[in-house]
Amino acid sequence: MGTGQTKNDRIWLTKKKEQYEKNWKNSGQKILQKIENLCGDTFPDISKEKGIQVLLYKKTPKTRWSKIEESNPLEISLYLSKTDNNNTTKEQLIRTIVHSFVWQQYEYRFRNQEQTLFEDILADEYVTSTTTFMILGRKLVRTNCAKALQQALDETIYRLSQKQTQNKLVDFMYNFYQEETTKNKKRPNIIEHREKLVQKLLTFLPNAKNVETE
Repeated sequence: MGTGQTKNDRIWLTKKKEQYEKNWKNSGQKILQKIENLCGDTFPDISKEKGIQVLLYKKTPKTRWSKIEESNPLEISLYLSKTDNNNTTKEQLIRTIVHSFVWQQYEYRFRNQEQTLFEDILADEYVTSTTTFMILGRKLVRTNCAKALQQALDETIYRLSQKQTQNKLVDFMYNFYQEETTKNKKRPNIIEHREKLVQKLLTFLPNAKNVETE
């Protein structure tokens, strides 16, 4: 868990850190094993060697409950409130570790190109939510599937609302229409235009392959 000094008004955060460490000592290995079993793979060697660093912060109106960079999946930031109970903090940690697991596979095993715009949105968010529910022992009944989808939609909207992501998408759309205008002197058929746009958008998906051999 995170190290360093705690501000005088963050004593409650230190207590939550201690609770996290206690819970992790009791069930951490079981959680990691469940993640590997449900995801059908193991954590890459680099995370077994270096570990996953978890940093705790006070949640503010401007922060979400967690943060993890796709290019640095071995560092997790959690934003907590005084009123967060043990079940809430446990779910937040598990969900973010599942995210870390998925992104580690791309970053350290499968990636053969740069991070892409649509790699970590709806499908990734939905898989993360459902996997978290299963680890917590919740059956994937229709109600929980709906809850997982809502979580995924919320996270997707948030990610697409970020300035850097929006700038990438704006640049993509601008270049796409510039190319189409140059290639087509006449106005394109709307259906053909839509199909071309869909194919272009699909290029944002990861074109990755497993570089490891048996």
